Amino acid sequence: MKKEEGDSRKLFKIFEPQGKGYDWGIIAAVIFLSAMGVLMVYSTSSVFALEKFGDSTYFLKRHAIFLSIGFASMVMLMKLNYSFLRGLVYPAYLIGLVILALVLIPGISRDIGGARRWINLGMWSFQPAEIAKFLLIFYLSYSLMKKKEKMDTFLIGFVSHLIIAGAYIALILLEPDFGMSAILLVVLFGMLFIGGVNIKYLAVSSFIAVIFLVLAVMTEDYRMSRVITFLNPWKDPLGSGYQAVQSFTAFGLGGIQGTGLGDSTQKLLFLPEAHTDFIFSIIGEELGFIGVLLIVIGFGFLMVRGLKVAVRAPDLFGCYLVFGCIMLVTLQAGVNMAVAVGLFPTKGLTLPFISYGGTSLVSSLAAMGVVLSVSKAGTK
Repeated sequence: MKKEEGDSRKLFKIFEPQGKGYDWGIIAAVIFLSAMGVLMVYSTSSVFALEKFGDSTYFLKRHAIFLSIGFASMVMLMKLNYSFLRGLVYPAYLIGLVILALVLIPGISRDIGGARRWINLGMWSFQPAEIAKFLLIFYLSYSLMKKKEKMDTFLIGFVSHLIIAGAYIALILLEPDFGMSAILLVVLFGMLFIGGVNIKYLAVSSFIAVIFLVLAVMTEDYRMSRVITFLNPWKDPLGSGYQAVQSFTAFGLGGIQGTGLGDSTQKLLFLPEAHTDFIFSIIGEELGFIGVLLIVIGFGFLMVRGLKVAVRAPDLFGCYLVFGCIMLVTLQAGVNMAVAVGLFPTKGLTLPFISYGGTSLVSSLAAMGVVLSVSKAGTK
């Protein structure tokens, strides 16, 4: 009987509270951004949904389902002792490899616009890269902690992590998803930097990575076309530059105060992907500069609070875990917003917590649950 009691106590220990409280700043930021997402998904998708499905709330209802799953995942993980994740990093890494490989198999994956980024599950589909990117963060966090005494060595500290992350990045490139691959590479270098890798290795590899990225762009016509369009979208405003020009038009129409929630004209089938990749443009049109500024502040506040949690984490695993998750989410948000205003070529990336996209929404909220678990452990 005592043995059974001991086993049960050990099992439930992973759910025992570790500190005094969660970081309510992160919770507030996530709720604010998610609430904005609900408003803007309906606003941006209602006309398109009515035109295509005969139901103006089609995307809103699906978004609500994903949001519910995401918040349930966040609550479960924030109550979980994050150190429990250490024992799952190896199987989690393998799962990430498998789902990224599956997406490349015809019949299993779904081809949209020449890219295989989704696994088809009948009525539903999911994007493996959106899950795998956080699984890679988990593995890197554990590995950096485990090898902390040898992080300044070339093979163990640098090359081993480059190979491990490189497998994920290569598979994502094959989909192809150039934008996500580039973001993961930046996050990898960021984590290696705080992990203590020799700065010379990072400098040389960053130079090589830039050369590789340039070659990757130059050897693919569609990537080169995106760069040319980025430099001068008005050269072909009805062709390759159409999305960028329509996005700029949305921001121009919005001005300071915006046209009003629901009063966008660009979402009336003028701006493609208005409820996913270019939802930030419609925010700029309907809510104006004020709305845009609130979103930027929301992600900025999330980043600052997240870095504060990373610094206060009780161990290196928690520190690296929070740093990686926060960097990944805020970097993706920054790139999405930069694309919308014309600072980057089009990437096909969603705006975390706000864009319509079930896998991205659920995985991002789940990651915030892990961050909140670390925040509670770090309070005193």
